[in-house]
Amino acid sequence: MTIINIKEHKGGKMKKIIWRIIIGVAVFVFLLIVILNSFVIVQAGNVKVLTQFGRTTGVTFYPGIHMKVPFVQNTVNYSTRQVTYETSDESEMSRANYPDFAVDTTSLDGQQIQLKFTIRFSIDGKQAEWILNNIGTMNDLVEKVVKAEARSYARNIPKKYTAAQLYSEQVFVVQQELGDTLRPIFERNGILLDEFLLRKIDFTQEYFNVLEDKQIAEERIVVEQNILEQEKIKKEQTIIQAEAEAKQIEIKGEALKANPEIIQLEFIQKLSPNIEWGIIPGEGIVPILDIAKLQENLEEITTDTLQQSGNESQAQEEEASTETAE
Repeated sequence: MTIINIKEHKGGKMKKIIWRIIIGVAVFVFLLIVILNSFVIVQAGNVKVLTQFGRTTGVTFYPGIHMKVPFVQNTVNYSTRQVTYETSDESEMSRANYPDFAVDTTSLDGQQIQLKFTIRFSIDGKQAEWILNNIGTMNDLVEKVVKAEARSYARNIPKKYTAAQLYSEQVFVVQQELGDTLRPIFERNGILLDEFLLRKIDFTQEYFNVLEDKQIAEERIVVEQNILEQEKIKKEQTIIQAEAEAKQIEIKGEALKANPEIIQLEFIQKLSPNIEWGIIPGEGIVPILDIAKLQENLEEITTDTLQQSGNESQAQEEEASTETAE
């Protein structure tokens, strides 16, 4: 009986030691949890809003180490780093923080278009508590403000422009207008808009076909205009040449009228080019002709006539060229 009592005594003592160890470990773990829960570490590029029983306390923790009441107070984290919201055809392939599908809309003249843009923005750390009270978490902010406002204005603002304007350099005007419209809206909601980038506007294949047909038609008009100009120049040249020939005939007629013996010379030369003297009977005609002298007179008259005609033709051509250039 004595031996049995000793064993029972030792067993009870071991149990007490084990319970003390368990209680000690539990107290240590509890104290460790309390201590760890009393400190808040905020990483760079983040802020944390302090809450107590679910309500904001008016305190925002910035990067560094802070203390709070364990189990009673908690924090909500917001990143103040720049993030991107991006629309594209394949949103799942995008590397943006918040990818989304492209925006479909129409131009002023009814052309179907698709907008792809990127918004770079960040949270104003000083407005983090207001955001938590009025909007919610970071995801709520992107969904309710960034996405909703950006897609709405991206759908409506391009409707003020024609497809041709959106296809030209005026696309930068549209980008600027979208950015200027969204910036004050974002600021009222605690968002700092860094940049709005309108990356691309897609048009339908039918619109590109229309552009191609229009370009071909314009080129055809240019070709036809060039042909008309060439025909006009040719016509003017023909008129100038005809006027020059008529003037030459007129001058030659006056020369023959003033020197009738030239007719006799031409008649004799037709008979024989080597004859130097000729006797032609007939009334009103000089019977004896010095053909060599008449030849010299004819050459002088012909030279003067041609030179005068050539000068007049050149002057007329220059005048016509000037009028054509004008």
